[in-house]
Amino acid sequence: MKLMRAAWAQAISVAVLAALAIVISALPTAAQAQAGERVAVAVYADDPALKRYERAVQARLEAILADSGFEPLDEAKAKALRDNWVDLANPGHLVTAEEIAAKAGRYDVKRIFRAGFTAGTAQPLGLYHSATAQVQLRVIDAEARVKASASAPMGTRGNASSDAATADAALVNALQRAVDSVAEALSLKVLAPATARSVALTLEAVAGAPASAANAAPWPMAPSPPGGWEKGAKLLDDRWRAEAVRCTSTSADGGMGVVGTLATNAERAFGSITRTYGGYAHVVDLKDAKEPRALLKLTVHEIGPRASGENGTSGVIACGFLGAWRHLVLASGNRITCFDVERGRETCSLPLPGGPEKATLHLHAQGGERWVEFRPEKGASSFFRVGVGR
Repeated sequence: MKLMRAAWAQAISVAVLAALAIVISALPTAAQAQAGERVAVAVYADDPALKRYERAVQARLEAILADSGFEPLDEAKAKALRDNWVDLANPGHLVTAEEIAAKAGRYDVKRIFRAGFTAGTAQPLGLYHSATAQVQLRVIDAEARVKASASAPMGTRGNASSDAATADAALVNALQRAVDSVAEALSLKVLAPATARSVALTLEAVAGAPASAANAAPWPMAPSPPGGWEKGAKLLDDRWRAEAVRCTSTSADGGMGVVGTLATNAERAFGSITRTYGGYAHVVDLKDAKEPRALLKLTVHEIGPRASGENGTSGVIACGFLGAWRHLVLASGNRITCFDVERGRETCSLPLPGGPEKATLHLHAQGGERWVEFRPEKGASSFFRVGVGR
């Protein structure tokens, strides 16, 4: 009898918990709107210099809220509420239910979405603008309960900065992405997420660099001593497929290193061995001495036969970063190639004369211009002006 009562009690407890779970799941969260629930959006720049971007952030957040089933206040009412609620500008201000009723009650607002943001730009190589941004969002309901979230940091591996020809375009794109990030963290519907704008660096063959241009950074070809950071590169290493190091270099910011290789594939057929070659580059995080999972191995020449007119080695014989780690130049005995490391894509590829087996790269600078010199062990150098592609 006791066992039967215990079983009944357990069954009732399970049923009660299940019913409670259903009720709780039905309660609206910060990301779940009741039909046409009216909300207010207030946006504040942490830096007064960024105040003119407040409207871009507000428009993006209001669009996402509308897609999520909320009814944002119209522009005039939202401005009047914000102007009348001076304390809301202070990110540390503790909002009370009484204050919400006094400041927002006349608009029948059920929640306030209070967003603060910061952003900044840089000019890598002086050729384009690169922006990062972060948004902090607080959602405050009528009872003064708060949910908060912050967008993911930008300018890191896997979450690139936003690049554009102008600072405004870069900043707006970064801010839109930051709003999307913080909205997704609160399970709001982001129907068309903004993607990071990118600028492709390219090379243009020229006769030479000005004699007055400084040799800003020679990129050494020789590997570092055994046991160095290049050991973190995951090279092919078995009986039939292998890679041998042909060049190494590190980024100016000290964050990344690159290992250029000659790859070999051996195939046995009818008693003889046929070898084909290729050229790859492995990017290594210098701090961990490992290849980051998010970054792909870069291909200058896939293992296989050389194309017509290619007389030099397929291996990567010279390599170097253009300033920070994102932009990389690699050269085989046949081609010089640009890569966007963050996005894992090739942005330029130009032929090289002479079929050299050994070479170095050198970066020259004058004012806002940059030139790459490909200097073979034998013969004349080739020069390329660094530019911005579309």
